[in-house]
Amino acid sequence: MAALTFWYGCNVVRHADIIHAAIALLEAVGVEVRPAGGPAYCCGTTKDANLRAAEGMATRTVEKFNALGNDVVTWCPSCHRHMGDFVEHYTQPRFEVSHITEVLYRHRDRLAAKLVHPVARTVMLHRHLGFREVEVNRLVAELLRLVPGLTVLESTVEVPAHMCSELARLPAVLSDVMARSVAEARAAGAEDLVTVFHSCQRLWCGLSAEAPLGVVNYASLLARSMGVAQPDEYAQWKLAASDAEAVAMIGAQRIDRVGADVFRAEVLPEIRRRPPRR
Repeated sequence: MAALTFWYGCNVVRHADIIHAAIALLEAVGVEVRPAGGPAYCCGTTKDANLRAAEGMATRTVEKFNALGNDVVTWCPSCHRHMGDFVEHYTQPRFEVSHITEVLYRHRDRLAAKLVHPVARTVMLHRHLGFREVEVNRLVAELLRLVPGLTVLESTVEVPAHMCSELARLPAVLSDVMARSVAEARAAGAEDLVTVFHSCQRLWCGLSAEAPLGVVNYASLLARSMGVAQPDEYAQWKLAASDAEAVAMIGAQRIDRVGADVFRAEVLPEIRRRPPRR
């Protein structure tokens, strides 16, 4: 299979385990992966209120992809949507764009052959309605059903927006969604909630401290069945017994990279924030 640029975006970088899992999955189906992400490859959606800034960021990212000469596989739904809804009005991409779920599903026979480790869990998929460009809910459910030993339950809770981060400004809505999702999952006998995207994983992964329910991203779950999963360090930091324990787990080297003041003022409060409760 030809090389593809895997555009993982800039917001998922907090979750190295998800990035590594996604790359491993693409490689498992025969893709020669060329990763691209971080602030240098921002789609511009974070600057939508400033049209000139958003246009400049998006244009520079597309120019980099044009120079690479590969088709692009996306991870982030915001990046995927922005490429079609916004970017193409300002510059001309010379590449095709697919979402990672589409690529994995297209080559699901190859993926299934690599899922050799049974995962004896009962899970329920956390579903959003807002990402209409790709049928991610159906595709992820079908991919999960390839895992030996895994039981995938259908959820009736359909969450608005395309990721939970879009509901952060509506805490009452987010709290209600979480309460209904947890109640349904527990009543159905689920052991884990499975997230599709990183912002949902970030918001939900502290749930196991308050409810007997695990939270895992689908890419990490598939990677576990391949035998290549990495620990969810972000969840470990969130579930640490104290701020001091979380800081010790993160380590001085990583804190120094962002700066101690920024870490204390912005990063640590986000990590230690627990899921909203109704």
